[in-house]
Amino acid sequence: MDKTIGLGSGRTTMSEFSAPIDQAIKAVTAPGSPFEITQYQSQGVDYRIYAHAPKNLLELVAPGRDFTDQEFVIYQDQRWTFSHFHRQVDRLAVQLIRRFNIQKGNRVAIAMRNYPEWMAAFLAIVSVGAVAVPLNSWGAGKELQQSLEEASCDLVFCDQQRLNIIQPHKHGLTSIVVRDEGALPKSCHSYLDVISDQSVVQLSVKDIREVLSSIEIDTQDEAMIMFTSGTSGTPKAALFTHFNCCQSITNFEAVAAAAYMTNIDAYTKHLNSGRPSKALITVPLFHVSGLFAQFLLALRGGRTMVLMYKWDPAEACDLMTEEQITVLVAAPSMLLDLARHPKFSTIDTSAISNVSSAGAATPAKAAQFLKEKFSESLPGSGWGMTETGAAGASFTGYFYHLKRGSSGFINPIVDLRFCDEDGIGLEPGATGEIWIKSPTTIAGYANNPDANISDFKDGWFKTGDIGYLDADKCLFICDRAKDMVIRGGENIFPVEVENTIQSLPAVIGACGFAVPSEHYGEELMVVVRVAPEDLNQVDEKMIQGHCQENLAKFKVPSIVIVTDQEFPLNASNKVIKKQVKALFDPT
Repeated sequence: MDKTIGLGSGRTTMSEFSAPIDQAIKAVTAPGSPFEITQYQSQGVDYRIYAHAPKNLLELVAPGRDFTDQEFVIYQDQRWTFSHFHRQVDRLAVQLIRRFNIQKGNRVAIAMRNYPEWMAAFLAIVSVGAVAVPLNSWGAGKELQQSLEEASCDLVFCDQQRLNIIQPHKHGLTSIVVRDEGALPKSCHSYLDVISDQSVVQLSVKDIREVLSSIEIDTQDEAMIMFTSGTSGTPKAALFTHFNCCQSITNFEAVAAAAYMTNIDAYTKHLNSGRPSKALITVPLFHVSGLFAQFLLALRGGRTMVLMYKWDPAEACDLMTEEQITVLVAAPSMLLDLARHPKFSTIDTSAISNVSSAGAATPAKAAQFLKEKFSESLPGSGWGMTETGAAGASFTGYFYHLKRGSSGFINPIVDLRFCDEDGIGLEPGATGEIWIKSPTTIAGYANNPDANISDFKDGWFKTGDIGYLDADKCLFICDRAKDMVIRGGENIFPVEVENTIQSLPAVIGACGFAVPSEHYGEELMVVVRVAPEDLNQVDEKMIQGHCQENLAKFKVPSIVIVTDQEFPLNASNKVIKKQVKALFDPT
């Protein structure tokens, strides 16, 4: 029996709840529509793809050149128009060829925080047919160095902070270009000097086109290597083709079109306000949600981006007010930071049309915060991974509050399977490991044949996430497969217990994991974070009592540790469980 499930495949039964989104998807993907879906075969595997998706990233972002003097990116005292941005891109692209001898297929890394120069470097790299390699700028020196080596980069764009890590270990790099804020070693090139070189400043648009015109970029050419978040292990080098990238970004647009059709009144109200679309970028650009769902979509669609160097709830409040932010995409932990910050209660959020929570399961506390404090905004949620180009499931608007805890409906070009530990497909509604098939999924991991064998099978990617699809075709994520605790034969998903604990007002965060047990094999241990002033108010007995009232007996954590220490987070604002366990697990 075929256990494949896909919203656009016609293999699921329509419910009354899902009927509006089903109808909207059918309308926006019908033959002759901008998001028409057609069949596509690659290496013997059948996919559904967007027939009219751009063929490469340059074609995808080309509409951005038409917005000229409109404001594109704001960072502190820097304000770049679309024209200014593209001038920098073009000069960098020419310099990559002429000064640095970068050729098609060469790999060029970017190691810097959320700066406008990050975006200019990315587009310049792919403009010359090279492969962009965004690196985790939050990572330790060792992680940066390992990533540079694994990707075999020829050149790196970095900021001053990352230079101090990279310079002592050049890893075969031919050149380092630095967004400089001080003196540079002689072996490095200043970003400002590179784009201010008179040899490129004097070039006309026609001259630049002639330099770049000889570069042919095929849809299946490599476009980017993005490293996975590495919450449960060493980050892997995920390899994207231009085809993967373009299908992913087109998918965002198709889903947005369907969201509009199912929330017309709310969208119309905000469109009639006359406010320009302006997004606050809280997530890192080296993350798939920052790069695909924010930067490239904004560049293509003529939207303004307001960058944050790093997450700070007080600064976010200031920017929402000063810049009249209309779109906010944040991890659940960021939303809870806003909820707790005294400044938030003083600001006007009426300009914000969309608030989406992404990157982790949305706890009930964060969902309630959205409903109460962003009542005029369209809420949203979703599930996707680096390896899937952020495609997977999502929904926006009234669906969100009716299905709290869900990640939404399956995206139109996505197929899912739910499998047991042996890879056998389960019946609809059963809980199992999620396997995904989509044209947005990466071509594989670079230089990692073992992972390619273990994680991919016949076009399917084994996500490692555990979940199920309910009767209304809404996806629920239970946990990571590796995080599941098996206590005496009973399966415990820590995220369920964590969300239950986080519903307590005094609790800031919770992190659960398995610890050895002579009797049960494994037991659940949970570390609970509270504010320093609440340490005397919350204890193990209180947490276990709350769990007993709301969960099955076997799910009640055997060990609870209460702390005021902050949890280590990765770039996606997800808790790094391995590090928490190392800090608190006595075994």
